[in-house]
Formats: sequence, structure tokens, C-alpha cells
Amino acid sequence: MMDPDAKEGGPLEEAGGAGAESGPCDGSAECGVASPFRWLRRLSRELHWSFVLAVFAVYGACQGVGNAVGVVAASYYSKDVLRLQPSAAQFYQGIVDSPWVVKPIWGLLTDVVPVAGYRRRPYFLLAGVIGATSMLMISLQSNLGLIPAVLALTAQSAGAAIADVTLDALVAQNSITHPPLAADMQSLCGFCSSFGSLIGYSISGLLVHSMGAQGALGLLSIPSALVFSAGILLKESRVTNFNYKQVSLRQHTPLFVGLNC
Repeated sequence: MMDPDAKEGGPLEEAGGAGAESGPCDGSAECGVASPFRWLRRLSRELHWSFVLAVFAVYGACQGVGNAVGVVAASYYSKDVLRLQPSAAQFYQGIVDSPWVVKPIWGLLTDVVPVAGYRRRPYFLLAGVIGATSMLMISLQSNLGLIPAVLALTAQSAGAAIADVTLDALVAQNSITHPPLAADMQSLCGFCSSFGSLIGYSISGLLVHSMGAQGALGLLSIPSALVFSAGILLKESRVTNFNYKQVSLRQHTPLFVGLNC
């Protein structure tokens, strides 16, 4: 019996077959530029284009560009607008980063608590709404107090953490259903994060100088809006007849014990 992987040609051979259909590749610049696009088209075809869009929105825009711009803008915002001393700014930064500490809890919710029959889509929508609303509040309120500002920054951090862990769960799910593409998905996520960070750190100083810290933070609503759009467009099978009574703390006690350790 013929091996299924040998019959299908596998992901790498399939990409090579696509290149052979397009024409011979002699290492020219045109062939090198076309290869990444063929790779993206293959991922879009196998995993659906909405998944690729979600990766670009979360890792590229939200975590890459958004985190890079947010780090620079938040430091100037705490110094120039909130008038915080460095010691106080670091203390409140720890509060802002606290949603990332409880990332396993967000992941547990996305796995065991579907909303309206969907496990991933509602959490992308929630993350987008939280992030966009909090950043717009900081941008539009010129006399925002210390506590509301810290709460808004913490909400934006929570939105980014929820989007991150939801996409991680989606990548893990697709790695189970498409094992040959697991490495490709990790490469796509790493590329989007690195390239987005490079762009973000390159333009962060220019944005803060030209728009101010509040204006730069207001622009972070754009990555959150992209996450919201990815949640709307995401292709996901709906869970029917889910019994919410089966979700109990007793079933997940070992997880919480592991977190405490």
C-alpha cells in the first residue's frame, strides 16, 4: 500500500510542485520573491485564509507593532502625562503586565467554555473590543487620572493576552488536524512577530515625537480592531448542545495545582 504522504507529496514537495508548475526555478530574484507568496497561498488553502489573517493580526499587528509602540509610548506617557517617578512607573507597569501572568486561565476558558457555540471567535472579539476601547479612552481623555489610566493600560494588556492565548490554542488545534503543517505555522507566527516588532520599534519614536504619547497609544486601537476583524472572519465549526454544567472546578483541579506550584 502506498504511503499517503508519498502520494500527496507532503507540504515541502507540494510547494516544490507549485514552483514546477509556474516554471523552472534557477535561483533568480523573481523566483525567490515568489516562493514566500506560494508558501502563504498554500497555508491559506490548507488552513483557510482566515487563520492566516488571524496570525497577521495577533502576532504581526497586536504583539509585534502594537507591543513595540506601546512600550515606548507608555513610558513617555507615564513620565510626561502622569508625571510618575521611575520607581512608581515600574510599580504600575507590573500591574499593567499582570494579565500576562494569568495567561493559562485565558487558555483554559477558550478550551472548555465556548460562547454561543464557538471556542475561539468570541474571545478574539472580546480582546479586540477591550483593547480598542481602552486605548481610545486614553487618547481622547486629556485629563485622565492615574487610576483610570492604569486600568485602561491593564485592559489593553488583557486584550492582547487573550488574543495571544486564543491564537496559541488555534495553532495547537490546527497542528493536531494538520501535523505536516505544524512547523510552517510556527514559522509564520515567528516571522509575523519579529517583522512586526521591527516595524514597531522603527516607527515608535517618530510616532511619539509627532503625535505625543497619547496619540501614539491611541493608534494601538488599530491592531485591536484588526483582532476584532479576525474574530468576525474566522472560520470555525460551531459546538452544538454543549452542557455548561459539565464545566466544574473539580475537573480542572490538577491544572490549578500545577499553576500554584
